[in-house]
This record gives sequence, C-alpha cells and structure tokens, in this order.
Amino acid sequence: MFSVDRKRFWLVGLNAAAGTFVLLFAGMKMFAVTAIAMQNIVAYVIFSLIVGAVAALLVYFRLTIAFLCYVAGLVLGFMLMFRAFIFDKSGWGDLIGIVSLMMWLLIGLGAGFLLQLVRHLYKRYKK
Repeated sequence: MFSVDRKRFWLVGLNAAAGTFVLLFAGMKMFAVTAIAMQNIVAYVIFSLIVGAVAALLVYFRLTIAFLCYVAGLVLGFMLMFRAFIFDKSGWGDLIGIVSLMMWLLIGLGAGFLLQLVRHLYKRYKK
C-alpha cells in the first residue's frame, strides 16, 4: 500500500500546501476571473497551510487510508470548484466553487477517518 517515510511528513505537508495555493490562485484568477486583493492571498495562504498541516499529520500518524481519502476529497473538490467556476453563469459560481471545495474536503477527511476506524477495529477483533 501507500508508504511515506514518517521522517519526511513535512514534505507531504509542504507539497499539499503549495499545490493547494497554486490551484486556488490559478482557479480564481483564470477560471473565476475575479480581481484578487491582498486579503484574498492571505486567505489562500492560511487555507493552504491548514490543508498541508492536515495532510502532514495524517502521514505522521500513519493513517494511510484517511490520507488517501483526504487527497481524493481534495482532488474532487478542486475539480468541482473549477466546474462551478466555468459553467455557472448566475454570478454565484465563485462562492459555490469554494463551498464545494471545502465540503468535499471535509467529506474526504470524515470518510477517511471512518474507514481508518473500521480498519483498526477489524484488525483488532480479527485476532
């Protein structure tokens, strides 16, 4: 299965934070075509650092199933965010996109923790 050296968990966190920031910035600049102020950049950095910290903690504590579900939720959230940016013509696309990103991120994290718990209980009671 997926394996990352526990000593290099911070690399996973930095990569997740950097990727999240780049995708947020590029999505808002190119797809949503909105003006980006300094407050927006600060918010993107804070959100990206939170995403990176959660990813790093999941790797540090060796919760591989939770990490993979979290990353899947992140990828799905970005895809749906970009879709909302591109296809929504009502003017609410930017807000709907950001909310869907956060929703799918939380769904991925919750499902990952739930599946990790099921795996732990299965291994525990299998003995």
